[in-house]
Amino acid sequence: MGESVIHQSSACDFLSSYLGNTPFAYGSGEGQKFKTCVVNGSCDILRSPPIGPIIAFHSSLSPMTSSRIRRYLDCYAEAIATEIQDDLQTALSRTYCHVLVIPLFDEALKCLDTVLPEDISDTLVIVVVNAAVDADPGAQLRTQAFLAQFQPQDQRPFSVVHRQAGTTLLLLDCCTSQRQLPPKQGVGLARKIGADVALACIDQGIVETPWIRCTDGDAILPKGYFDTPELDADVAVAIYPFAHQPIHDAILRYEISLRYYVTALAKAGSPYAFQTIGSLLNINANHYAMVRGFPKRQAAEDFYMLNKLAKTGKVIRLKHPLVSLSSRISRRVPFGTGAAIARLSAHEPLLLYHPHIFEQLQIWLGLSQRLWVQLPAYLRQHTDVKASLQAWWQQQHLSDSLLTALLHLKVDGALEQAFQQCRDFPHFQFFLWVWFDAFRTLKFVHYYRDRLWPSLSIEATMAITDAPQTLDPLQPLSLTEIQSQGNPTHLSTHLLNILERLRQEEQNLPLEIGVTVCQALDLR
Repeated sequence: MGESVIHQSSACDFLSSYLGNTPFAYGSGEGQKFKTCVVNGSCDILRSPPIGPIIAFHSSLSPMTSSRIRRYLDCYAEAIATEIQDDLQTALSRTYCHVLVIPLFDEALKCLDTVLPEDISDTLVIVVVNAAVDADPGAQLRTQAFLAQFQPQDQRPFSVVHRQAGTTLLLLDCCTSQRQLPPKQGVGLARKIGADVALACIDQGIVETPWIRCTDGDAILPKGYFDTPELDADVAVAIYPFAHQPIHDAILRYEISLRYYVTALAKAGSPYAFQTIGSLLNINANHYAMVRGFPKRQAAEDFYMLNKLAKTGKVIRLKHPLVSLSSRISRRVPFGTGAAIARLSAHEPLLLYHPHIFEQLQIWLGLSQRLWVQLPAYLRQHTDVKASLQAWWQQQHLSDSLLTALLHLKVDGALEQAFQQCRDFPHFQFFLWVWFDAFRTLKFVHYYRDRLWPSLSIEATMAITDAPQTLDPLQPLSLTEIQSQGNPTHLSTHLLNILERLRQEEQNLPLEIGVTVCQALDLR
């Protein structure tokens, strides 16, 4: 039973070899129970002729990366991304260092003036002006008015506006008649359209760096937003740090809940301990093609996208610069920041998952070595994996509730497949981390919440965790700075301290996370 290390660059090969010889990996992905598309690339069994050679621009991508991206564009990209490729070369007629994707629906006419950083330069900004066919009629009209101010040409689904410092707006019309998005796909499809067009520009050499940044119309990007450190090819995505502005009671509680969940996952040893906010992403073009783009969902597309990316490469939790996010009320999607703020503003209580749940999660995540070494002996004595696991569990004196929760999630089926396909412990561990992904982790948490440990108030949760109260005066966003935003005199000083402490804990987490990182570092 020799030890080996799964290198990040080989993640696709391992997923293909050990999770089935198809372009699907054994994982929960977008909420499906068993097989879900996790990677493309070397796992992809589909082949199609590549796009013809580009004359006007030169792509610096490696042949393997270029082939994977072109295969994605041929097979999985939204139609508009491939339809406008030739026109874009003529309309843009230059190259850019960066590309930024912004889906916009029902935003203020001048929202781009607040979103884009003051020092933006040499950047192609792809603005997906979108509205679904079943959207509120008033919101549709306001979105169409936003697009109309740029005087789009009716015969083309895009407009080009050149701005100062080598920055160009590429506005995609997904909001007027015959071009609106289908129902129930919303922001997920809008993000995918924009990112697919960005990928096509990278493939053609219009954009020189293979990174797709994504944000939203309610974000404020800071100076230095594009000046992040150079990232390696094995990085799947980098996530910017954030803070909501202005601070009020509802957003204070909501941000506490976001940071509490991530820090609790980190303490439990989860490879999925990162924020899943779509306006904070910088995605590697190669990895974007591997996971076949954004899920076309009305909400939570960012969660499922990051869930896939964390299986193909490193996730980088950037420490700076800080992106400011709006704390506005919104009911445009059923959940997310705006919907949560609306509920909290209506005096619905915000509760946190019970700390005991994460203690059980930590126990489960620490069992892989013992399972690999000890469970095979039980498999030889029993007729099936479930009976073997139950017998082994009893001998280990582990919690009955933990086994029940895992069996509810079909852990016996996952273990059976893992023992059939994995030749050594690193592959076995990698398999389990891919199977027990961010979505299945959330189902695990909800199982315990609904049956054993109900959620608690913020104050009750913090009392159980017995968190330290010492604050770091060098924290980038201090309590004094928080209190200077607006008029927070009505806010609880206790909650402000909790938020700052959680920000500090998250800031102190390691830079890198993800399945391949945990495997390489042998954290378990």
